[in-house]
This record gives sequence, structure tokens and C-alpha cells, in this order.
Amino acid sequence: MLNKRYIGLDFGGRRVGVAVSDPGGLIAQPHDTLVVKSLDEVVSGVCRLVAEFDAAGVVLGLPLNLSGDDSDLSTTVRRFADRLRAACPVPIHFEDERLSSKQAEATLHAMGKKIKGNKEKIDRISAALILQTFLDRLNR
Repeated sequence: MLNKRYIGLDFGGRRVGVAVSDPGGLIAQPHDTLVVKSLDEVVSGVCRLVAEFDAAGVVLGLPLNLSGDDSDLSTTVRRFADRLRAACPVPIHFEDERLSSKQAEATLHAMGKKIKGNKEKIDRISAALILQTFLDRLNR
């Protein structure tokens, strides 16, 4: 069976939420949170995950404004994607991440968990939501 596993990322200035799909590329699961000490460290961490899971691609949340235009952080994310492309020989896909953090907070709240003190968990859930949106469209 061909591995169609994908890595999903919710990129932030302090943390990067990570999600991983099942080998069939159908279901996204929260996986980890990388703490951003340096961009090089995050790039190498993502490349390690790509190798570990033999990923078919990386799905990177693109933080657009509500209008659909690029935000200030979009430029940073696109630069990060360029560095990731240079370091990891894997396709990188962008996925609109508008409101994914709010959805992640609502999911955490629905689970009976507090939002305060759970930023890393929110980042992982947000990455899973971003990845699931991509997978749903890919598998349609």
C-alpha cells in the first residue's frame, strides 16, 4: 500500500503545532508541539518528522486575513515554507487557517478542558484541523 501520510503544521512565532495523518491520508491526529527557538531548529524538526513518518507532503496553515488577503504572518509562513522546501525533498501545500485556533479552542472547551495553560494543545488541535481540511478536499 502506498503511504499517503501527511504532516500538518500550525506555524506560530513561539510554537508550531504538529498533526499527522493515518497512512491512508484520511484522518488527521494532533501529534506534537515544537517550541520555536530558531527557524533552523524548526526546519530540522519538521524534516525529522517527514523522514520518521515517510510523509507524502507537508500541509502548512496559511494565516490569511478575514478578507482572504495575506496577513503579516503569511509572509513569514511563506519564507518558512521556502526554507523547508530547500531542506526537505517533499511537497508543501498551503491550507487556509482562518479561525482554526478559535475552532481548536472550542474543541478543547467541548472536551471540558480549560483554554488557559493549554496553548500547546490548542496548537496541535489547530494543526489537526488544518490538515483534516486538506485531507477532506484531497479525498473528495
